[in-house]
Amino acid sequence: MTGGREASSGYTPEQEAEEARLWSLVQELSIEVSTNPYWATLPKDDALVKARMQLKQHPKAQPDAAGGALAA
Repeated sequence: MTGGREASSGYTPEQEAEEARLWSLVQELSIEVSTNPYWATLPKDDALVKARMQLKQHPKAQPDAAGGALAA
């Protein structure tokens, strides 16, 4: 038992495939955002860091409180 619950039998093959698909999508989209030509238009100073930090703090970029999923 863990945390008062019976141990899970783990993911089904379908769930494992979906998790792998979603992680791949996260990686692909992360690369897409970080290499977007928009970033080249910003001066290479603190404004760039500030812009990226604001993007990271955007409400839709934050995990929801329940399950760690990103807000829709």
